[in-house]
Amino acid sequence: MERKELLNDVIAYFRSSDHWRRTLALLQDPDPENTHIHSYVYTSIHPESLEEIIVRYFAMRGWPSVRKIDWVRPRPGLGSLHGIEPQGKPHFDFHWIYKPDVGVQAADGIENGSNLLIWNRWYIEEFYRDFPFRQAGPAEEEALRQYFSSAHWEKGLEIVMAPNTTHMHFYVEASLHPDVIRQFALAALRERGWKVYYVCPNIYLVGKEYTGKLVFMGQEPEKVYDIGWKFNPDVIIKPTEIPWNFPEPIGYDVITWEMIEEEINQHPYLKLTPEEISSVVEACTRS
Repeated sequence: MERKELLNDVIAYFRSSDHWRRTLALLQDPDPENTHIHSYVYTSIHPESLEEIIVRYFAMRGWPSVRKIDWVRPRPGLGSLHGIEPQGKPHFDFHWIYKPDVGVQAADGIENGSNLLIWNRWYIEEFYRDFPFRQAGPAEEEALRQYFSSAHWEKGLEIVMAPNTTHMHFYVEASLHPDVIRQFALAALRERGWKVYYVCPNIYLVGKEYTGKLVFMGQEPEKVYDIGWKFNPDVIIKPTEIPWNFPEPIGYDVITWEMIEEEINQHPYLKLTPEEISSVVEACTRS
């Protein structure tokens, strides 16, 4: 496909595609800090250019980006602009699969047969109904304090801070309500001098099964890190002892800059010029 045709394909997606319009519709959820969205597309455009287009598009709509966007590789063959957060809107992940001769187009069903998914507080409360969480008394609170000073927690924070970590998950088994885990996690972070904008309750796929997690939208340090949890009625809280999505290190999934670099270097992505990016944004936002 000629370069001009690719640009027209990008414009068509952000200007008038059903998939992008539905993404924008989902971003209107009235409870943004408890909402998360996954979007899946095919593209041959370099993520640097896609990020610039998306950030400038939202700025033109009056929704400027409020935090750093991370590049991650959730799995081989899949890249993501992770944690895009237009001002006052839910954060979302713009996942892509490389496809030659495509500017940007909606992908065929990727996650559970869908190319666009949303989880909000209503969904999460329904998910929580499946679990008979135990009440938090003195013994449970002491177990939480011990976990949030444990070697597993400390090692995870070191991973968060590693300069090449673009995203990571802690993994625990627990029988306590995630809101209680969140409360003690935030207290432990405050003691370290870390700041968090907010914590979004969410779920995600581990293998073929959705599992709970808490997404920490970090302010200082400006990192996004998650506590993934599986319900286990026989424990209060403990690190998992088996791998979840990645084989190692046990107890964590770690996504590094080297992983996304490897993914990008496998394909001849097209980097747009500043003039081309401006023309795309102008064409997509004018009345």
